[in-house]
Amino acid sequence: MKEFFSTYPLAAWSLVSTMVALTVVALLWERIKWWWFNTWVTFPVIGKIARLSSNATPDSSHPGWFTAERTLCQEYKDFVHIQDENDFNEKVTYLTKAGDNGRKATPAWIWVLTILMVFVEAMGFSYVLAGYTIPGASENLQQTGAYGIAFLISVILVAFTHFAGHELYRSGKIRGARRTWVDTGRKHDLFTSTMPLARPQSGDDQLPAYTQLCNRVGSHPGYLISAATLAIVLLIAGGATYVRGQVLEKELEARVVGARSDLAGMPAADGLDMSAQAVQLPAADAQSSQSADEKAIHDQADIDRHGGWATFIILAFVFVFLQMLGVIFGYRWGFAGENSAEAHRDIGGGKYSSYAAVREHYRRVADTAQAKLAVLQQRIMGKNIVGGTTGQHLSKTFRDFVQETRVSDAIERSNELQHARKMAEKSAAEPAQEAAPAALSQSLAAVLAQLDALGDDKAAKMALIGTLATDVRDEVMAALRQKKEAQARKALDSELEQLL
Repeated sequence: MKEFFSTYPLAAWSLVSTMVALTVVALLWERIKWWWFNTWVTFPVIGKIARLSSNATPDSSHPGWFTAERTLCQEYKDFVHIQDENDFNEKVTYLTKAGDNGRKATPAWIWVLTILMVFVEAMGFSYVLAGYTIPGASENLQQTGAYGIAFLISVILVAFTHFAGHELYRSGKIRGARRTWVDTGRKHDLFTSTMPLARPQSGDDQLPAYTQLCNRVGSHPGYLISAATLAIVLLIAGGATYVRGQVLEKELEARVVGARSDLAGMPAADGLDMSAQAVQLPAADAQSSQSADEKAIHDQADIDRHGGWATFIILAFVFVFLQMLGVIFGYRWGFAGENSAEAHRDIGGGKYSSYAAVREHYRRVADTAQAKLAVLQQRIMGKNIVGGTTGQHLSKTFRDFVQETRVSDAIERSNELQHARKMAEKSAAEPAQEAAPAALSQSLAAVLAQLDALGDDKAAKMALIGTLATDVRDEVMAALRQKKEAQARKALDSELEQLL
């Protein structure tokens, strides 16, 4: 990286500036998108209004509208989140009961900051690890491997620390609800049923607040991800410190050995080669001088060793602190409720504190859209005066378009509900129709058995038949008639046999 900046400074800083600009655009995308759209709509010659104004064709499927008008209104409608007040309040109620009202999703700049900090820290020991994971590789290949290892470690740590913080926040909510449940004497159930966002949120208004929270968050805290995160962080911190220490010891050993080799062949302090002149120092002086030199070498190595290990321990603490910061970020932002993220997104992602803010946003978009629509209508009518054939006066507004859209959506939704209701009734009627003959036959058999048990008591039989339902009585009478006819045919056959 340093070589790239020193060799190609213009390209390097251009790349950095581009990355910074992209980050700013990502953070302010909604505002930039709105500004650019309005700029493009009014752009001369090739802008949206300039091109649409040449189309003076009435919309046959929507009387009173021109095609160009509806096209412009539809594009402005994409900036309006059409939502009724009841739906908005339902989602706010869900967030409130889940204990997430006022919470926000993790900001993009927090993600960027966390990833950069973890990546820089991971690069500090990934280069050391690359020497052992890719033994014998060239310097360039080891650098490439270091980047890859740093990326993998960063992804693992950022994911685990974020989810650990979220787990701690959620478990804290559940523990608080359980404490309240215990303090109030456990008079009610802690958890009754899951309350998803699609169900009416007033369904558990009669229950205590701790039950409402557990119905949306859960009733059992968990710390599995937090424990795994702690183990991973300690393992990486300890392992990286150990590997760094071994590399330091290896370098110090090589330095001591090299210094000893240099000391063995080093000339005298006065620059004369004593061995060449066959001049020897006394043994005691030579040994004393060599011991002093070796002690100096070892002292320097000890100083470097202590300083290196102190640096590695500090780096380990910095690494652990960065992971704690990631856990804190995960605890500070995010939601505990199972559908809180969806509810927060549907009410504008924190842009609207109340439905009045939604209405204010709609008013600003509608006023801007109406101003642009008026310019388009003026241009279409001006061109229609010169070469047009229709005398239709353009008087529709953007709010008319939104209202017609709402009515159309309501009709479509009503048709969907009617179709779903008819299909449900049909599905429920088919098993009932199949089961009716079987139930009826069972009732008929039981009545016929009771009639046979009464013997010749006709009064009792009449009374029993009189208590039956109309459809069962008709079936009983038909069965008795068939039985009577069968007996008559049998008697006729017997008489015929006697005659023959």
